[in-house]
Amino acid sequence: MRTLFLTGLVAGAMLFAGAPSRAQDVQTILSKVAAAYKNAKSYQAQATMTQVRQMGSQKQQNTSTITTKFKAPNKMVTIVEGRDRLQVYSDGKTMYIYSPKDKEYMKAPAPASLATAGSGIGSGDPSQIGVQLQAMFGTNAKKLADRRVGGKPVFVIQSTQSQQSPDGKSSIRMTATALIDKATYVVHQIIIEGTRSMGTQKMADNITITFASQQINPNLPDSVFAFKPPAGAKERQMQMPSPGGPPAPR
Repeated sequence: MRTLFLTGLVAGAMLFAGAPSRAQDVQTILSKVAAAYKNAKSYQAQATMTQVRQMGSQKQQNTSTITTKFKAPNKMVTIVEGRDRLQVYSDGKTMYIYSPKDKEYMKAPAPASLATAGSGIGSGDPSQIGVQLQAMFGTNAKKLADRRVGGKPVFVIQSTQSQQSPDGKSSIRMTATALIDKATYVVHQIIIEGTRSMGTQKMADNITITFASQQINPNLPDSVFAFKPPAGAKERQMQMPSPGGPPAPR
């Protein structure tokens, strides 16, 4: 099943975190963003994610709504609605991954902490949001002019990275932009624009995540993290890899 939200994208951004440059304004902002999320004992958010891919004259667009709730250390529910529908639950003992389209679910022991299970932007434990933003913006970023979004002032930070193959036949360029609320230091929007050139072919991938709402330390009852298989849903077995690794579908 698809990894949720920006896991792969963040990993890609980390590959470009190369030669260091000083961006004190950006570092100060990122430190305050990390502090805003770091000690969250509970969290809930609703966001919209739009993905646009264009290759030549062909263009594909997919928009999803994402609702996530979290309670430390390892309870969560994330529901993705759109063309790709997915539900992930962890009640603290068992983690469930349910596909409404296939009416199938998989389960495995819940990790002891979601902070070590690839959580962060858009899903699960928000304490990793600061780490992931540092990966995207921490070493090569600049602060743009402030804006107002919905009547509220936001910081705007941006980083552009590029890389070319040794033979010069292919290249990749990635621009990441983050809008951050000036009053609360929570993330309002993240935009990732990537372009890959291979000879005469060029492919562009743009991903925009916009948070409609976020709450840090809301009161969340344990009942919201319980998963009950819908009528007719079938369990699909997982293949467990080496100790310490995540479960994988067969």
